[in-house]
Amino acid sequence: MLIVFPTRTHVYSMAPVGWALRAAGHEVRYVGPRNPSEVEPFLETGLDAMWFGDDVDIARERKLGDTGSSNAMDDDFKLSETRQERYTAEYVRAVHEMWVDVFRWITPDSLLDELLSFAKQWQPDLVVWDPLMYAGPLVAHVVGAAHVRMLYAADQTARISFQYQELGERRDPLVEWMSGWLGKHGREFDETLRFGMATIDPSPSCIRYDLDVNYIPVRFVPVNRPLPIPRWVVEEPARPRVCLTLGVSNRQVHGREEASVLDLLDGLGELDIEVIATLSADQLASVDRVPANVRAVDFIPMNEALASCSAIVHQGGGATVGNAVVNGVPQLIVPGTTWSERASALAQEERGYGLLLDLADLTASSVRSGVERLITEPSFARCAAEVRQEMLDTPTLSDIVPDLEALASR
Repeated sequence: MLIVFPTRTHVYSMAPVGWALRAAGHEVRYVGPRNPSEVEPFLETGLDAMWFGDDVDIARERKLGDTGSSNAMDDDFKLSETRQERYTAEYVRAVHEMWVDVFRWITPDSLLDELLSFAKQWQPDLVVWDPLMYAGPLVAHVVGAAHVRMLYAADQTARISFQYQELGERRDPLVEWMSGWLGKHGREFDETLRFGMATIDPSPSCIRYDLDVNYIPVRFVPVNRPLPIPRWVVEEPARPRVCLTLGVSNRQVHGREEASVLDLLDGLGELDIEVIATLSADQLASVDRVPANVRAVDFIPMNEALASCSAIVHQGGGATVGNAVVNGVPQLIVPGTTWSERASALAQEERGYGLLLDLADLTASSVRSGVERLITEPSFARCAAEVRQEMLDTPTLSDIVPDLEALASR
């Protein structure tokens, strides 16, 4: 059973482990809530899918920012925080409690009860679950199945969970919530329910936190919406080619962009480069004129586009980072504030193949300067090539299938 938060990025991130298990002869199925506006991504993976519980219409309700927590929209309590001095007891407590509210909203009892009923009938041997979807470990624990998490970006939930435990609080709302539901089914909380019996991690090693988690590093697999590839994508560009993307997560979950599209385009328009900007009509609405060197396209398969790029400018999402890494492309990251964008950007800047440009510092001039450095200073391309090779040397998902089989058999 594969259980994901029902948006395109999350579905695509988990698809490769489903393909690896299916190729090894196993029956694989997505299960979980249905997002009416995001059914196609499940079908595009070629894997079976079944819906349970009430619909989760994220595009309509924008409910991630309205979980019932008074801190949900407070800029002082964001999970993406990176400043060590901000990791106060108040911050850790507020963020941990806020995200437990989010987990409970995504995993209501109606979903858990329907999933459990199906799991008792279908009898899964292994549950692979998204870090947002605690239905995975809960249902697996009751039916006696093995379960592993699969990350799509840096492990923010583990980071905040360990920080919370260090406070020495007598109660943990995550444990209380899970224990309450498990108790109705004759089970008790187990520490493996926090992060899985193991955690599959396709991120570059520099992004991985040094935490007491059973991480299984794997090679990142690019997954993009299947579309015909225009011929110009695979042709050698006459000038350095730079990709600009702001991903799809902000559009899907929050209905907005945090970075100024106008500043990004103005900065790139001042350089002697060719720009591929994967921007929708809505994202371009604030722009009076698209620079002559910019080719704006609503969507293009990222992996194929990056094969001919000298740099990429993006918002720091896990899938975009992975696509850039496997193509050895230096990155200018203007990090969003949803998950781990800034932490990942800092790690990549320290590793030497990326640059961080904070939202507060975003101007046409800063974009121009950052991209110019990525293209003209050889160290960025050299480090990007090294990290690409590190990723290629990491075990594939097919390589770890025997380990998952052994876990399930135990």
